[in-house]
Amino acid sequence: KAYENIDNINFNAIFSNKLANYTISDSNLNIEGENKRVDLLNMTGQSMWKKAKKIVSMAFGYGGVILVPYVKGGKIYYNLVPQSRLTIDETDGELITGATVLAEKKVINGTISQTVYLRWTNYQIKNNNMVITQQYSDEKGNKIPAPDFWKDIQEVRTITNVDRVLFGYIKSPINNRSANDKYGVPITFGCEATILEIRETMKQIVREYSLKETFVGADLTMFNGKDALPKNGLWKKIDSGKDDFFEVFDPQFRDYTTRLQELYKRLEHEVGTSDGILSEVDTTNATATEIKRSMYDTFTICDDMRSNIEKGLEDFFYACNVLANAFNLSPQGEYELSFDWSYSLLEDTQTEWSQMTWAENKGIMSKVELRQWLRPDETLEESQKAIEEIAEQEPS
Repeated sequence: KAYENIDNINFNAIFSNKLANYTISDSNLNIEGENKRVDLLNMTGQSMWKKAKKIVSMAFGYGGVILVPYVKGGKIYYNLVPQSRLTIDETDGELITGATVLAEKKVINGTISQTVYLRWTNYQIKNNNMVITQQYSDEKGNKIPAPDFWKDIQEVRTITNVDRVLFGYIKSPINNRSANDKYGVPITFGCEATILEIRETMKQIVREYSLKETFVGADLTMFNGKDALPKNGLWKKIDSGKDDFFEVFDPQFRDYTTRLQELYKRLEHEVGTSDGILSEVDTTNATATEIKRSMYDTFTICDDMRSNIEKGLEDFFYACNVLANAFNLSPQGEYELSFDWSYSLLEDTQTEWSQMTWAENKGIMSKVELRQWLRPDETLEESQKAIEEIAEQEPS
């Protein structure tokens, strides 16, 4: 609810969106291999990566999200499900081997009332086989028969040779302050007191501006007669009674900006980021290198999230591969995930380019990798094709 709130300034969403930008910007996902299976997975992967910032922002905001793949029309799609709709029932080390997901909610509006239907999907590993069971309930949790609009969904499906649940779980890297690390927590977990202080300070600022609104006081008699003042305008009618009635009361404007900046920095420290997410940063005499070094705490959180993304997407594409085999979507083939993460948050791009060019000249980096750094929106195949076309146009 805190992440989804749109009625007030949402600090959970601000931190989540900004950290998602730092985590994903100028980075790329590649699925490597030369076979039909890689082509199939790439269709899903490239589509998903276009929404990577939204997915990562939701993972920070909710505490975690799951990517649940499904097959439709010979293609693999996915649903994005908040952590609040997931229960983890069993684990084997880092692998989730049993879970239940609130897969779908359908509301049927009647003339007077509405009926809510819930579809629950249970995943369970039994003897190295994945058993997927569908069950249905009303909004109070009472089990009901399958409604007509879900009749086409197979109630129980078994898929052989599977060692984990068929979805990817991307968890927030924030410390949940518990020995049980099963679930993630939102980015502003444990910061409610400071956020409340910030909101109160903002209210004080609004009130201070309201109290300093200007008005012109005029005697009642000035609104009568031939040359009377207009009744609408910046006037406040006052029956002064005597000439020295008015005494100016104009106290100094109380500026809460300093306190607000202090609270912003306190919230950033509680979350674990560097200054500059909310607070203003003085960079007057700082060099570019010093500015980037000051972002180290923020980079650490982004780097931890990248590790969780890699784990979550490894499980997601494992699930996609299993479904591709089960539904015979393409011939089987080996694939490998690779991530090209940007380090521009810490490194100077000119220095990084010089290092990469030197590495390519020494033969320890390919031209494809060099081009992908310049054009992160391209796949490896597209970069390779572009390099070959350039080589053909150059004279021997």
